[in-house]
Amino acid sequence: MTNSVFVKPGMSPREIVHNVRNLGAIALTSTGMRDAGQSDYKNRLRIRDLSSLSPHYNEMGLFSSECHGGARWHVGIMNRRESPFDEIALLREKMPNVLLQTLVRETNLWGYRPYPKNIIEHVISRVDIDVWRCFSFLNDVRNMRTVAEVVMKRGRLFQPAIAFTQADWTTNDYFLKLVREIVDLCGGTDEIILCVKDMAGVGSPRRMRSLFDAIKQDFPDLVLQYHRHATDGLALPALLAAAQAGAGIIDVEEDSLTRFYGQAPLLSVASFLEESGINVHLNVKAADGAVQKVREWIRHYEWAESPFKGFDHGVLMHRMPGGAFPSSFEQAQKGGFLHLMPAILKMMSLYNQIVRYFDVTPGSQVTWVTCSGIVNHYDKERGMAGVNHVIDLLTRFVEEKKQDFDAMPPEDQNELLHLFRGAPGDFKNLIIGNYGKLPMGWPADWVYTSCFGEEGREKIAQRHEESPLDAIPDEDLKRLRHELTEQLDRTPNEEEFILYLMHPKDALDLIRFREKYGDAPLVLPTDVWKSGLQKSGDKVEFEYRGVPYSIERVSIGSEHDGVIHAVMKVNNQIRVFKIETPRARKTEIRMAKGMTDIGAPINGTVWRIGNPDRGPVRAGDIVHKGEEIANLEAMKMENAIFAPYDAQITEITVRLNQMVKQEQLLFVLEEVKEQD
Repeated sequence: MTNSVFVKPGMSPREIVHNVRNLGAIALTSTGMRDAGQSDYKNRLRIRDLSSLSPHYNEMGLFSSECHGGARWHVGIMNRRESPFDEIALLREKMPNVLLQTLVRETNLWGYRPYPKNIIEHVISRVDIDVWRCFSFLNDVRNMRTVAEVVMKRGRLFQPAIAFTQADWTTNDYFLKLVREIVDLCGGTDEIILCVKDMAGVGSPRRMRSLFDAIKQDFPDLVLQYHRHATDGLALPALLAAAQAGAGIIDVEEDSLTRFYGQAPLLSVASFLEESGINVHLNVKAADGAVQKVREWIRHYEWAESPFKGFDHGVLMHRMPGGAFPSSFEQAQKGGFLHLMPAILKMMSLYNQIVRYFDVTPGSQVTWVTCSGIVNHYDKERGMAGVNHVIDLLTRFVEEKKQDFDAMPPEDQNELLHLFRGAPGDFKNLIIGNYGKLPMGWPADWVYTSCFGEEGREKIAQRHEESPLDAIPDEDLKRLRHELTEQLDRTPNEEEFILYLMHPKDALDLIRFREKYGDAPLVLPTDVWKSGLQKSGDKVEFEYRGVPYSIERVSIGSEHDGVIHAVMKVNNQIRVFKIETPRARKTEIRMAKGMTDIGAPINGTVWRIGNPDRGPVRAGDIVHKGEEIANLEAMKMENAIFAPYDAQITEITVRLNQMVKQEQLLFVLEEVKEQD
């Protein structure tokens, strides 16, 4: 429609909201730089390629570019070796007309656990983002309070998001109550934009028309934005319904990025809305330029696409959000249980009716780890016959008996009472209230017995509904900064400290990688970054800080005593590089066997030995029954390990950041008897 820029960085939230209200057309947010890559490419799209879209974005007339946050933050430091701060700086330079938008998970920010209030305040006050989209997977508006306060105090646009799913309990009245709470929290409708966030893509056209109309009836001045994944195949008619009912902004992505689990295609949506009589604010020529630019480099990411291809209308049942689809399939592939995915999705559809919340991070991880763990347990015990058995058991319980526990035969009751016995720590935290108030109340009492065994009744009594903002004590930031200083053997800068606050282990890995390899992730072309120079004579050319570089492979020697010599031609000068590679060694992995041995409950990474209250534990320390002695990270979830009795630690057999296998020995304990 137009190439005019109607909002840009530096505007106040009030100005931005005013301009959207008076635009006279639907505005668009492009998710091409974040959610497109998360939903279909496991967050592997590199900023070097994505930044090539910037000149087109700068002229496109977008409302914003969602280019930051979510799981992109974590995977960037963990796999792409990119700092989110480098991304912001690069995009600020290349597209000064565009509002940069992030996605934060209320108290979890860009992590997977609730952070204390002082960490949230510290981080948000120092990250240079224009639009802060914030959601709660429990729709607990209280959890957004600190994010809202800091963002609005900074004069940046706060965009609260209500998590949407289509179910009998997610009525218009339910959502309108949330909207009223949000408007009260933010002091009115003049400085916020409200997002309806349909992460799984399950909202039918009729349902979205009804919901958006109901919100506009109650809050006619509230600017609404619709974020919807395309998984069920009905994205375009649902977007049209939302626009007709009052949505002012819609999320889209470049047509050439669209696969199955991200957002709908930009040019297709614009054309469909225009043909339906709705004006769209878009410079089509610039938008087409972005679409064509993607086609120049997207072939380098075929390896990263989800192995589960095709639209999936069954998402209405299992509700796996678009952002979690490819990463879950990747984890299943690596874990050797990709063949179990149909059963896991069916398990999720049944589980969602037993414990009700919104399947978006971290809730999607809780659901995924819990359900995949149950299916894998039955597969290991009894093969596919066991998997089919547990699916049949839950189907009878949920669909036939309507979750009437007493109506199940005694043998089925007994099995249900052990169903969640191996559930991850985050599931346990969820059902006792450590994430906040569940949207439809606590699960049935049998779930607590199933999860905690004899301690089930005690855990029911310990349930609480405080927001993590009120329940988690502040961290000692000086201590954490000192801790990082000791790890690096130098004073960290503020950006490094923030990375460390979010993801300590992976931040350290990134910092050390960049100290060794510099800005290589930002300048090397994607094919070279992934595969290197394959044969003699292969060459890569790039510009770094205004200086052209040329690197050519001459020869690679054989390995001798763990050392390889590589001969390269750098700017036509021969250089020889010594590469040290660890020889393959067979190291014995000790497994937990005896009564005094504490083994790993799952495959994972040891990210803490000890607990936050006590600090690290060492051999010789006395620990008490129920005290956390270690924590494993697996599939982005924490899994705490507790002392089974009062004991002295006689041996710790693992180290921090070590990968361990299920049942691998972690501790040897010696029980401490009470003195008479």
